[in-house]
Amino acid sequence: MICQGGLRPPRTPRGRWGSAPPAPRPLSVVALVAIFLFGACTEAPLRVAPSRDAEAGAKLARDAGALLLQFAAYDYGLAGALSSAKARTVTPARYGVVARGAAKTISAHSAGVVGAAVDRVGPIRDKLVTLADGLTDLGRDAQSYADAGDPAAFARVISHVTAGWQRLRDLSTALPRDDVLESAIARGTSFVVTASAATKHTVTVGPYTTVADAEQALKAIGSPQNAAVTRTAPFVVRLGPYADADAAALVVAKLASQGIVSLVSQDQSYTFARSGPVPDVELWREPSRVLESAPAARRIALSDDGTWILTGSDGGQAALFDPADTLRALPQSFAGMSALAFSDDARFFALGGQTLTFLTAPAGQVVGTPMRFNNVATQLLFVPTTRLFVATSKGPTGEPSGGAGVIGGRAPDGVPLGDCGPTVEGDDDGGRVCGVVTPVWASAGAAVTARITSSATPSRSSRPRRARRSRRPTPATSLSARRAAAATTSRSSGPAATARCARWRGSPGPGGRSRSIAPGRRSPRSPTRAPIASRSPMRRR
Repeated sequence: MICQGGLRPPRTPRGRWGSAPPAPRPLSVVALVAIFLFGACTEAPLRVAPSRDAEAGAKLARDAGALLLQFAAYDYGLAGALSSAKARTVTPARYGVVARGAAKTISAHSAGVVGAAVDRVGPIRDKLVTLADGLTDLGRDAQSYADAGDPAAFARVISHVTAGWQRLRDLSTALPRDDVLESAIARGTSFVVTASAATKHTVTVGPYTTVADAEQALKAIGSPQNAAVTRTAPFVVRLGPYADADAAALVVAKLASQGIVSLVSQDQSYTFARSGPVPDVELWREPSRVLESAPAARRIALSDDGTWILTGSDGGQAALFDPADTLRALPQSFAGMSALAFSDDARFFALGGQTLTFLTAPAGQVVGTPMRFNNVATQLLFVPTTRLFVATSKGPTGEPSGGAGVIGGRAPDGVPLGDCGPTVEGDDDGGRVCGVVTPVWASAGAAVTARITSSATPSRSSRPRRARRSRRPTPATSLSARRAAAATTSRSSGPAATARCARWRGSPGPGGRSRSIAPGRRSPRSPTRAPIASRSPMRRR
């Protein structure tokens, strides 16, 4: 470097404090190199990446198993009811309530699967989503059956349950072993319910504005045993099924001759069968309900869907509870209450002992005409096909030797039944026994009763006498003349005097002889009550 003073030697680098930096140490370099070589030769531990599969798979699988097990058990019960089994059955109405509740549970389960599957990848996640999709279809078809009672929807429910068990079994293979889940799968798949379909032809009459209009049309048709009224809109009357289209066409032609318009539809007819062990434990897993009723309440009745509850006490006090366990009515009947029953739609109910009273729900208001027997009612049920309350009672003494018992019937609103219909040709007593009971029809407020018998056709000596229609005997010397005279009397004095209602019969009187029932007569011991079915006074010829 050149400066004013001449040449100057270059500056030596200095340290921070003005001194020269220290010279590198050879040992430090060697140590660094050794550490590097040692790290390169040593195997570093592998880091395990977090699992990306669904973590709640085990719990969701158990929940799905519980849902499928519930459906499997109730499918077993409903299939029994639809195939006319007598035990371990579930009514369609009750199945609908359970199905609606299960559909809500399925919706919550599907939401849980969606939350567990977000940002997850793996076999558990895929199998969970597939199972949840199948359960969604199951809930939709179960809801459809609950709303309309379509057998095709129930057949689809059975198919969904079978497929659901297979999907759950596939999911269990991707999860750690779970004994609870395996037990649920084994138990649920042991209940075997099958559905088979066949083509059927049905005759449809309607539609009508209300259920009452449809029921009136059913009565006009003649209330055949294979006819039913739909309880949801559109309100129609369905007759059938029939074996082929020709048989259904004959029914349409017959209805057309009566001025009734109908049409033939071709549908699928389903039959259901069940096998395997009985799901007693699963069917008894109903929610418990604790209700405070009247003291000494020994009788209880449930509506078809299991939501309405009616209790009865020995003192004759009843209590009506709605689905929310709210007390809605406290009807008072006579002491010795022995029978309680709801109609199929829970709009009416009947209760009582020797006298049965008919009331509305939820108000508990008495409607119709009470029905009184000669002894306490032993059984009371509602027949949905004919929409009638039917009750039975023993004879006056309760013993076989003391006289035969009777059966009685009323419409759901307690209205007595109509005319008894045509007589049987060749039977001058106006009717024959059907099976083991003699049907007795109601008119002008008389109770619908029947004499329990053990023969298919009673002998002439054991047949009850016809009730007199007037104080003066009708001058008739032949069967046809007697019927003509009785028909004339019926036109002049109302339906209570029709000769065809000679089929009214009661319990045998003294000496084992049956008494005829005089329609419209009142019991001398209870003039303001309903007519006694088998103790009405009469005049003998």
